[in-house]
Amino acid sequence: MTHLKDHWFALLLLIGIGFIHFKDIPDKLGETPYLGWLYILLVAGCAAAGAWLLSSHWKNGYTLGLLISAGAIIFYVLTRSTGLPNATGDIGNWAEPAGIISLILEAAFVVVAIVALRRPAPALDTSAAD
Repeated sequence: MTHLKDHWFALLLLIGIGFIHFKDIPDKLGETPYLGWLYILLVAGCAAAGAWLLSSHWKNGYTLGLLISAGAIIFYVLTRSTGLPNATGDIGNWAEPAGIISLILEAAFVVVAIVALRRPAPALDTSAAD
């Protein structure tokens, strides 16, 4: 479980992001079905990214989580500023607590992912080959 030891914080961020969106799926499906389906995809993507973080393919987990988090931030800004097709009810609603918490978690994941993906690959030990 060395991967859990190395990536536990990123995993917690993904769990938080997924949970916040998961609990809002029924409302979104009722209001704006396509946003509800995007929430379902976001939750599934968080689960997949988290699974990758627990494997030797952890870079894929950070990459997917980065795309999901950045996309969620962009969609949050769009829904609060210009609105989306059939979704204008949240325009100007910048202070929604769940939205702010989600933005914090998503921004934190973006930072953690960029740092993790920029980390140099471990050097191969060539002394044993001599």
